[in-house]
Amino acid sequence: MRNPFKTFSFQVTFFASFIIISALLISVLGITSYYIVNQEVVDQTISSRRLLLDEINKQLDLQLQSVEYDSLVLASNPKLINYLQQSEDSFERVGQNSDMIDLLSRLSYVKEGIHSVQLYAKDTSVNIHIGGNGVYDDRLLTKSVWFNDIKDADYCWVGTHTIEVGSYPAGDRTVVSFARKVLSASGKQVGVLVVNVKMPFIQKIASSSATDVNRFILDTRGRLIAQFYGGPDNPASYASMMNKLAAILDQPGSEHSAIANLGEKSLVIWNKQERTLWVTMDIIPWKDITKGSRRIENIILAAAVLCILLAIIMAYLLSRQFVVPIRKLIHTMNVMKIGKLNVQIANDYHNEFGHLNENFNQMTTRIDTLMLQVNEQNRRKREAEIQILQEQINPHFLYNTLDMMNWHAIESGAHDISRMLSLLGKMLRIGLSSGATFIPVGKEIEHLQCYMELQKIRYRQNVAFSISVPEEMMHYYTPKLIIQPFVENSLLHGLHSRNEGIVRISGWEEEQTIYFSIEDNGVGMDPGAALPRRDHNGIRNVHERIQLYFGERYGVDIDSEPDKGTTIRLSLPKILTEAPLITEGENDDQGGNRG
Repeated sequence: MRNPFKTFSFQVTFFASFIIISALLISVLGITSYYIVNQEVVDQTISSRRLLLDEINKQLDLQLQSVEYDSLVLASNPKLINYLQQSEDSFERVGQNSDMIDLLSRLSYVKEGIHSVQLYAKDTSVNIHIGGNGVYDDRLLTKSVWFNDIKDADYCWVGTHTIEVGSYPAGDRTVVSFARKVLSASGKQVGVLVVNVKMPFIQKIASSSATDVNRFILDTRGRLIAQFYGGPDNPASYASMMNKLAAILDQPGSEHSAIANLGEKSLVIWNKQERTLWVTMDIIPWKDITKGSRRIENIILAAAVLCILLAIIMAYLLSRQFVVPIRKLIHTMNVMKIGKLNVQIANDYHNEFGHLNENFNQMTTRIDTLMLQVNEQNRRKREAEIQILQEQINPHFLYNTLDMMNWHAIESGAHDISRMLSLLGKMLRIGLSSGATFIPVGKEIEHLQCYMELQKIRYRQNVAFSISVPEEMMHYYTPKLIIQPFVENSLLHGLHSRNEGIVRISGWEEEQTIYFSIEDNGVGMDPGAALPRRDHNGIRNVHERIQLYFGERYGVDIDSEPDKGTTIRLSLPKILTEAPLITEGENDDQGGNRG
């Protein structure tokens, strides 16, 4: 996949990146805010519900204690115990039936929450009661679904059930009961006393602020005592959730709250009574808890959309601000590409764009200047080449003529003339070099030696020559005929008025450069006139050729004083090929080994 930053335009990339980054930041901020708010709502709900359940448990426990105490007082009543110990047909018991019903009914009359009090007696065949209060046959109890609960205990609470005796409307039959065995003085069970508590009374206590929840009251063994529905219209029954709720309650280290899937995602909160260990449990649908959070979510979403719209506007404006100077720079570069090198950008920026524009303007000015310099160098080079062409002579004609003159000199016995003609022919061959511009240093030294030998014949040993060039330098290449003009200048101008003199030629190399020195002990010259004049065309030609080929870093240095001689130093780059690639107007810092 290609890098989009290298594919699309800067404006598109900047715009898209700004929008994406802004959207990510806004999304992260919105999601984080929603999560924190939602978690805070859940924590507040759990905290408030636990306080509410704790208060409900306290109120419920007070009522339960009251019922348990009243049942204990009633079951310990000697009159009631004596009644149960008598035969059903005895005169004394029959006479006490009315008093016993009054005794059992009194509690339901006095206590608001008591529905009825039932006494289940053994060996009783006739049920005597007013409403639900009265004495009943013990066999009715054995048929009850909760008989096993009281069978093995002295007392117990019985969960929500319907009274099976008494003529009550259907809505008034649902109760929660407390059953206690009635024991004789000898400890023998003589009956069972059941106190029925009105379900509306329990609901009044337990369903406080429970209009939006499903609330269950469970005993110590997880059996349902009472349940109230204030949530959905079709709530799930306790039986369908019993196993899941039991597993939640059995979790170690729980904080009396959990999130569970009970047909739908719900929050389960419970509190346990300290005395009876009963559990009051609320099940709140998660959607009801997050109802307020959803409103906040909508607000955050609206704010996020607004922020993204603002980000789009800002991204568009900023991208334009960034793209305009770049497009202007690109347009100017395109104009420059078609040949208008002196083009300039109107620069009113003082930042990075201003720096770019300023550097571009300086670059175009510099290029224009360099083009003028290159044109001037090309002109000078062409002039030098034309001058060289004008000075060249047909080599075959020259060689044949010199050869003919050499044979005539030999036939005439003019051996010096013959030798001079032979040396001159060798010099011309090296000088012409079949049109090559660069020759090895060894050939340049050979050409110089031929010239020196000619001068020795001419000056009759009055001028001494010394050549000291290391053998390692002989394989480098150099422009041809760059040393001989300086030796010739020493003979013509430095030593012409001396009876004798010496000319020393030496060479050495450094890291990237080779040097030649031509030193004489002639009359010298004024330092102000050290650089070549028009009458020193050979010296000027060498200096200009070196700088045209290699740049201003290289060339000719002249050190001279009147009556102390002259020292010429040539500097050239190391060249290892016969035909080096030379660039006109080459920078001064170029050089070194070339190939």
